[in-house]
Amino acid sequence: MSRRRSGFFALALALVLAGCQSGSGGGGVIPANIFNAVTQAYTGVNPADVQGATTDIDEAEEIELGRSVATALGSRYKLLRDEALTRYVALVGNAVALQSDRPDLRYYFGVLDTDEINAFAAPGGYVFVTRGTLQLMRDEATLAGVLGHEVGHIALRHHVETIKDQKKAALGKGVGTTAARVGSRFLPGAGGAAASGLANSPLMNLLADGLVNGLLKGWSRGEEEQADVVGVKYATRAGYNGAGLRDFLKAVQDTGKQPASSGFFTKWTETHPGTEDRLKEQENQLKTAPTGGRRAASRFETAMATLPKSTPAAPATTGTPGSKAPSR
Repeated sequence: MSRRRSGFFALALALVLAGCQSGSGGGGVIPANIFNAVTQAYTGVNPADVQGATTDIDEAEEIELGRSVATALGSRYKLLRDEALTRYVALVGNAVALQSDRPDLRYYFGVLDTDEINAFAAPGGYVFVTRGTLQLMRDEATLAGVLGHEVGHIALRHHVETIKDQKKAALGKGVGTTAARVGSRFLPGAGGAAASGLANSPLMNLLADGLVNGLLKGWSRGEEEQADVVGVKYATRAGYNGAGLRDFLKAVQDTGKQPASSGFFTKWTETHPGTEDRLKEQENQLKTAPTGGRRAASRFETAMATLPKSTPAAPATTGTPGSKAPSR
């Protein structure tokens, strides 16, 4: 029997056995841990792993996975080590996040030291904006609009299906998901003692690498549209002028440069005119959005005073980028 066929057989058998084991049968039901161990010994697949690859993750696992993704992303981009600027970005980001559909999640914000114009959102509340993106902005409302868009991806849980796909891929490679799925339930809060071992597990590293590649590849166009819509809503709820995201897209268009084919722009660079379509949608949304709202241009200008225009190439730093939000 080929490896592919035997793997498929093992997966199918595990699913059947899992269904039998979970049914009602009185006192004759086999304890789950023993059943899973025996099934794995005979099939090579743990039913708990199969279930973990097809069900939604809980928030503790999402946060831990987000930490691993942030670490992996930090190995690809150098983090800007400007504490005052990072705190400012986090201040604006958290003001917007408090108005999101997941206001109780703790959000982390960081600035990536690259000329690339881009922004990223990782599971569990991790948001990154590049130095090149900040350089295109002229006021705080614009920053709020862009951060609102990234918070939107997290608040709407756009990562969930990607995580499921990565878990299925890990299962196919023989990397069990049980350790991460079960282990996350015993975390004494995000960043607890058990977190480091989980974050460095083969599965977590595999999932993190897959999600980073997913972030670089980009969201679906539908997900980007949803994030644009809620991003404006979050910013206006926080008291900002709702035109910030539109102004940023216009600034990108005015540069005459092709946007990065990853992160914030991916699906909008695959079809022409892309950014023009996005701007039209913003104009339509602004017709019914609250008018007024603060711009805070002078405060933004002061905060950006230390932002370098360019930085010599240097080895990327590792570790978890970002500035955490105050406890809520």
